[in-house]
Amino acid sequence: MAEQSASHEAGFRLVRSRSSVPRARALLRAKLGEWRAGQEAVETAELVLSELVTNAVHVVVPGDRMVGVRIACRERGAWLRLEVSDAGDGRPEVRWPGELDTGGRGLLIVDALAFCWGVKERPAGIGKTIWAELVTPAAVPAPTVVGPSVMS
Repeated sequence: MAEQSASHEAGFRLVRSRSSVPRARALLRAKLGEWRAGQEAVETAELVLSELVTNAVHVVVPGDRMVGVRIACRERGAWLRLEVSDAGDGRPEVRWPGELDTGGRGLLIVDALAFCWGVKERPAGIGKTIWAELVTPAAVPAPTVVGPSVMS
């Protein structure tokens, strides 16, 4: 029987403020530390989450809506799913800013670092969730070496 891999999940809510970006990184780092994720996974996840939360706190939303964050971790950080939800309309798009532009590179960074990412509508119909899945090198299976068969 195959051994089940340990899976962990955590979620938290943040106010819509620039100060929530370092707060999200700190909460992520603490959780991944608890779950004994590798340093490379932690660093990559922090960068991706920073970009997603930055986008979410800049979205125009009604009232005092918060930003939701969900983290799912398997294989000690070898596989991570990061989700950031906001109440804003529209869907984020990868932009190609010019050399002199000071912003607009967040989703380019997410696209470069994530195994895959996307956007889904929230179940309540208000806003969206942007998710990214990260796979660290530890999660890539080593090539199978086939030796001579006992039967040959």
